[in-house]
Amino acid sequence: MTVHAASTWRGSAGRQPGSVPKKWNKDELQKSGAIGTTSLRKLDLQGEIHPVFGNWVDTDPELRRELEQPLLLASRILEAAGLPWISDFLAHDVFTEDYPGRKPSSRCCFGYSAGAAPRDGNEAVPRTIVRHHRAPWASPEVKEEWNSAAGKQLKNEMANALTWELDKDMFREKGWLGFTCKHPRCGLPLDQLDEHETIQWWDRGCEDDGWRNMSILMTAEFPMRLAELRRQGKERSEEYVLTGFMAAVTILHELGHVAYWKDRRALTRDLCEPFYGADLEMELGDSFVASIFGGWVPVPVKESIQSQDGLDFSKGIAWKRLLSWDYHRLRPKYRTYYSIPVDFVSRLFSESCWQEAHIDPLRNLIQPVTLDLALRDVGICAQVAVEGHHAAAAISDFHCTGQGWRWNRLPGAQFRIPQYDGYLCPDLDLPVATDDVIEEPQARRPLQPSPIITSATSPTITTTIITSSLSPSFNDDALLTSPLIQEIRPEMFPLPPRKHNFNINIHKKNRPYPRHGYSLSQKQRKKTPPAFMRLAKEDTPPPTPDRSEISLDELRNRLSRLLGVSFDELERFFEASRCA
Repeated sequence: MTVHAASTWRGSAGRQPGSVPKKWNKDELQKSGAIGTTSLRKLDLQGEIHPVFGNWVDTDPELRRELEQPLLLASRILEAAGLPWISDFLAHDVFTEDYPGRKPSSRCCFGYSAGAAPRDGNEAVPRTIVRHHRAPWASPEVKEEWNSAAGKQLKNEMANALTWELDKDMFREKGWLGFTCKHPRCGLPLDQLDEHETIQWWDRGCEDDGWRNMSILMTAEFPMRLAELRRQGKERSEEYVLTGFMAAVTILHELGHVAYWKDRRALTRDLCEPFYGADLEMELGDSFVASIFGGWVPVPVKESIQSQDGLDFSKGIAWKRLLSWDYHRLRPKYRTYYSIPVDFVSRLFSESCWQEAHIDPLRNLIQPVTLDLALRDVGICAQVAVEGHHAAAAISDFHCTGQGWRWNRLPGAQFRIPQYDGYLCPDLDLPVATDDVIEEPQARRPLQPSPIITSATSPTITTTIITSSLSPSFNDDALLTSPLIQEIRPEMFPLPPRKHNFNINIHKKNRPYPRHGYSLSQKQRKKTPPAFMRLAKEDTPPPTPDRSEISLDELRNRLSRLLGVSFDELERFFEASRCA
């Protein structure tokens, strides 16, 4: 890996950006509106819950009613901001042999070379999910087509493959808010979920379409706490609103995992996930949530990442920055958090606010635009701190083990730059990665112009190229109306340098689309009637001396054209020859 020999920071040790800790200040949290608000909140979202969130099994009806508003919010957010990220999994086959993301993108990784062994022996799994919506050639019409294809699969195939259920022991025993079980649970205890042999056994019983049946678990602490607050008459309090919001975030988080694991070809023994786009952290659930909220992930306010204080949001919630190669070349030792105002969350549960922001709900309602300046920094942004919209804290992203200080990481997850994935010395500045460390795979253009195309079957070739980069869910009718087809111009396919061979039938009756620049004029069609190509070999006897291959009249016509004399003159010549 190529890194700077020394840190670019010229101050003393511990003054590098992201190297200064800061605890939460209760007064700052109150001033920013994160806690201590007295206004009554009302959760009045209306409409239908998205089908992908609709199949709940073995759930108490009272607890299910408490999840009504969180499920409606998750449905609104998914439709308004989640489809571009989801489409990179559903509108494109990430397990094909020519997928650009199969090669490791970190140049300092031992498996970066093209001849590296596949991960866990599975050649089909990608290392990185390509961001097709960032491709410069992707027009708005093409992006809309991808979103439409992903939306249809969410409402049909994925909705039929998922079941949701509440678990009362998951948070207390494991500390999990949610869990994506890669097979139907069927009453199995938590310690026996996601075993490799169990997943394989269930996969063998799946249908041929490759969709895996899964159970999504969610801690019952969410609806139980909402029900308790309702019994206390606090259903319009800030804690009730924050708890409902974090329940919706948890549901969306698990859907991010489902987008990858829904395919049986994703199975590996270590159950590792790929990186998404330019993410530096291997966590698809957080990646999906961060794509919705502009690079930020909601988390509860607490002094330590390792602490387990119970499911309590009375202390407020905060935005956690998701590190991305788009902006960051350094993993901060102290990760920055910014408080989330209760008014921001309350607006998301308001039906009137959604109607007012219907033109652009992403920027007007969903994403925290007041943090745009802080997205590129690894430390606390001074301007954001001065404005006072958010309280800030810097919490350590490492912990002490028996062998020293080690970076925080989830089990099985990796950091994209290996130097930030092991041990560290908190008293020393960190080397800053250079721009050539990560090479993010780019989406391939589905149609490349050819300098000369002499074959009459070029429409078939074009169709093959397009469909190879899209999901099998596209049918022929959708392909014919694709904007990719409509962008074909005559200059992209120049005429061949020689004349057409009219003995070949190139006039097909059923063309998939018109090929401008190649069609013959009406006058040429009359002069050159179409010939017919023989599809089967005929058993014709060889020519004999008694059987002439051409007639006498045909011979006269050929001689007339060869000698340049008229047919009448040839007739008189032949008549004079007989008289002589």
